[in-house]
This record gives sequence, structure tokens and C-alpha cells, in this order.
Amino acid sequence: MSNPKKQHFVPQVYLNHFTDDSGFLHIYDRVKDEFRKQTPANAGYSKHFYTLEHNGEKDYSIEKGLATHVDNLYKPVMEKIKNKETLTQTDRENLAVFVAFQHLRTPAQRKNYNSMVDDFYKQTSKLIFSFKKAYGQLGELTEQESSALEETVENGKFDVQVPKEHSLQFMLEFSEEMSQMLSNHNFIIVEASSKSAFISSDNPYCMVKEKGEPDWSGYGIVNTAKFFPLSPRYLLVLKDPGNKVVYMKHDKATVRQLNILTAKWSDRFLYSHNEELLKGLVAKIKKSVSKN
Repeated sequence: MSNPKKQHFVPQVYLNHFTDDSGFLHIYDRVKDEFRKQTPANAGYSKHFYTLEHNGEKDYSIEKGLATHVDNLYKPVMEKIKNKETLTQTDRENLAVFVAFQHLRTPAQRKNYNSMVDDFYKQTSKLIFSFKKAYGQLGELTEQESSALEETVENGKFDVQVPKEHSLQFMLEFSEEMSQMLSNHNFIIVEASSKSAFISSDNPYCMVKEKGEPDWSGYGIVNTAKFFPLSPRYLLVLKDPGNKVVYMKHDKATVRQLNILTAKWSDRFLYSHNEELLKGLVAKIKKSVSKN
């Protein structure tokens, strides 16, 4: 395998299932507010997103590991789902690994991780400053310098630079635990009605808190229902601890609500095999936002 600069945070093997008959994805860019067509090879990637550097040498091992050990888990399970075959425990575990990594590998989750680290360091800095001020340990700072430092710390007027290595380490370490937790859920395979289809996004793993659960816990895995579009025809729902695999069909209205959920969780891009479907969904969402 070569050393790819274009590194997909949404794998091509997954995006290939959301292309039209010509092999193109229909994409909506939320930032630019524009629609366009692209091939999976040219979508859902960022240059050197997983590349590390050691002593001036680029390390592509994470990108290669994802391509070899994670991305190839998706297609065999999808073939079984399309044929409505029984999923084995291994199939469930493989799909759980793919879904877990897809959740953890995106720009959205890197931003979430960096935000958590930023908040932790700023809160810790406040505590340390308060302690040092209370015990006269601010060194030789003048009163003016002390006041300026206090304002900076108390108001978080500084940036915390989080090395990429940290979020990648979190992805690799937490993926095993998350995969195990997901595989222990009931798997509901939802099929879209003949006149509807599912979309996907650059952050396709969606969560909804269970009724009566006020707080997020377990990094959003505990006490939530999870939704993950598998293809235009199928969407995975992970709900409640269990080992059941259930196939069911949803009508057009329910599919649209699930697409709205997918759009809500997206970071920047929406993907669809159908331009008309995508434009109609975006128009509906914009209309709903303008009313509110």
C-alpha cells in the first residue's frame, strides 16, 4: 500500500453505497451553502488527517491500519443485510467496530475531544491560580501583572493547543471499549420504503437520549438510542442491551425524520445518491429553521 496523503474520515467503501448510477455522490456543503457532485475518492477526506511525524519522517500506520482492519469490515455485513440473512455474533461485532471507528475518526469528534481538553485545562488553570493567589505564590508579579493574569485565566483568554496525537490516541484506545458496548445492543435494521431513501453525512453516528435520561453519560453510549445510516436502503438502530437482530420497514415520513436527525448531527457535509431528495430535505430544514 502506498502512503496516501488523502485520508478518508468517511471511508470510500462506505460512501460507494451512497452514489448514483454514475458513481457520484450528491453533496450539500453546510458551510458554503452549496450543492455539488463528487466521487467517493474526492469526498470525505482531509490531507494527512491521521499522519504522524517522528524525527522528520511521516508515519502512515494509522491510515493504513484503518484501511486494512476497519474499512473492510463493512461490505461483507452489508451483503448479508441486503439479503436479509441472519447476522452472526461475529457480524455484529464487526459492524460495531466499523460504527465505533466511524464515530471516533471524524473531524467533528476531533473537535469535540479538543474542546474537552481545552475546557479541562482552563478550569484547572483557574483552580491553580486561585490557590497560588490565596497562598501568596504568584512570585514577583506586580499588582498590575497579577490582575492581568487573573483576567486572562478567569475568562479563558488563551488557547490550548492539543497535539493531533492525543485525539488519535483516544480514538485507538476508546474504540475497543465502544465497539464492545455497541455489539451488546439489540440491532434493528430499518429498511426505507420504496419511495424513500436514507442520506448520510461526515458524522453519521447519531444519538438520541432515552426518555427520562437528563444527562449524557458514557461518552453518549449509555442510555441513548443510536442511529447509523448504512446505505440509501438501510439504517441501523442500536437500542437497549441485548443480542436480537430485527428487520423492519419504515414509511416515507419516518425515513424523512431520520434523515433530519442525520442532518442535525452532520458536521459540514451531507451525502445522498439522489440530488432531488437531498435538495428537498435541505429546503425543508431551512424552512423549519426560518420559522423558529
